[in-house]
Amino acid sequence: MNQPRLDQLRVKQLRFISLLATRGSLSATAEQLSMTQSAASMMLKDIETLFDVKLFRRQGRGMALTDEGRALLPRCQTVLGEVGAMGSTLQGTQQPIVRIGAFPHTAVTVLPDIIKKLINDPIGWRPLIIDGRADQLLQMLLQGEIDILLGRMPSHVADAPYFDELSQRVLYEAPLSVVSSIKHPLARQKKLDFSDLADCKWILPNMQSTTRVSLMDAFLRRGLAPPTPAVESPSFFYSLAVVAQTDLLTCCAQSAALHSSHATSILPLIVSQEPMPVSLVWRKSSVQAQRLADYLI
Repeated sequence: MNQPRLDQLRVKQLRFISLLATRGSLSATAEQLSMTQSAASMMLKDIETLFDVKLFRRQGRGMALTDEGRALLPRCQTVLGEVGAMGSTLQGTQQPIVRIGAFPHTAVTVLPDIIKKLINDPIGWRPLIIDGRADQLLQMLLQGEIDILLGRMPSHVADAPYFDELSQRVLYEAPLSVVSSIKHPLARQKKLDFSDLADCKWILPNMQSTTRVSLMDAFLRRGLAPPTPAVESPSFFYSLAVVAQTDLLTCCAQSAALHSSHATSILPLIVSQEPMPVSLVWRKSSVQAQRLADYLI
């Protein structure tokens, strides 16, 4: 094995390694980085040439870390986190910025109290709220582009090689609900089964959403085909507004449905026997994030 040429390594290449490890797909990585798939393949080849070792191997239709890649990833995440923290430090020399990646449903639960604590703290934090899909926010956290993440972690994260680099504290359990308009025929039923929803039309988040995955699992566990949504929506804010005026169903955090000002009804169904925990998540390598977590919880 030759000596790795790490003096030629670029931050963009480290981001590429981190993203490919998270997504497990070269095409998805290329799309997120606005690259062609051939350019992404070339970048992976260049990176592995610099390290003089194979970092990824093909697995089915995707890519998986080799033993060498798995060993390298935590150090890669640490470097990316420090690079991200540099920008935050420089931006906040007068008033320190805290970048919070938040799932939309936390806006009606814990986010307001967290923001209140931050702006009333003697330090004078300036919170910057960033929303996005679970996988996007997780990637931003790993790369140091946000300081803390507030939401539900995807189920696959616990088995990911970077899981040991993260700390989290559960804030509350977030059961999911199926929601309809108060005028929907199902809203008058006292007892329902998922088979009763077979012919219904849905408005749902995209396939990367933890909510969508949980709903699909609920149908599959009962031997039923998961619904294909008539409409895809980026947020429960849009979904509940549409549901109130149509015959569409949606699935969202129960807290969001309970706090909704729209004319909607929670249907008598249990989506999951194990409610998904909403957590505060941060990188172990970030001293500032650790202090923030201790202060906020």
